[in-house]
Amino acid sequence: MAKKVKHKAGRPKKGQTQITRDMVLDRAWDLIAEEGWNEFRLSKLAESLGIRTPSLYNHIQDMEEIRREMKRRSMQMLGDRLSLKLKTSATGSERIFEFLNAYRSFAKSHPQFYPLTIESTELDPELKPLGDRFLDLCLEVFRFPVLDESAVHKIRILRSLLHGFIVLEEAGGFGRKESIEESFKKITESLESGRLW
Repeated sequence: MAKKVKHKAGRPKKGQTQITRDMVLDRAWDLIAEEGWNEFRLSKLAESLGIRTPSLYNHIQDMEEIRREMKRRSMQMLGDRLSLKLKTSATGSERIFEFLNAYRSFAKSHPQFYPLTIESTELDPELKPLGDRFLDLCLEVFRFPVLDESAVHKIRILRSLLHGFIVLEEAGGFGRKESIEESFKKITESLESGRLW
């Protein structure tokens, strides 16, 4: 009788696809999108890849690395969408509306990942360029000449308005019959004119 060969952790069995770091992170993204962070476990991730949990550590360090990579991917995706929207939008209030609506759309379609995009990247040398990219996009869409103190305050107000709207909408906080879309449009018109109402 032939002796059974034990496969070491991290090595694929015969006929099994070689696992890579990108495959692990792609699958983590899918699982988090489907089930949420509260249900996400490394054991589930390993099982979905057909490997044992210890084998994951051949590709990632820990759960924190996964979270950080999900943040990087989220910020990259959001930045790409906003940049594309700026290139294809018209001018004036329509340009602002399309830009902010793309941001809102990302938050609605990626509820598990949107919260990662609002965290500061200022003290993270690797992720800071992604945060700076968002600031640059805001400078462009609102035509702020430089990122000075005035621009920083205005961008903080913008983010607060936008995030507040997103959170209230997601929580079902807009219960009256008046159009939510009309309310959102009025926000963009207010930002264009510099007056809230």
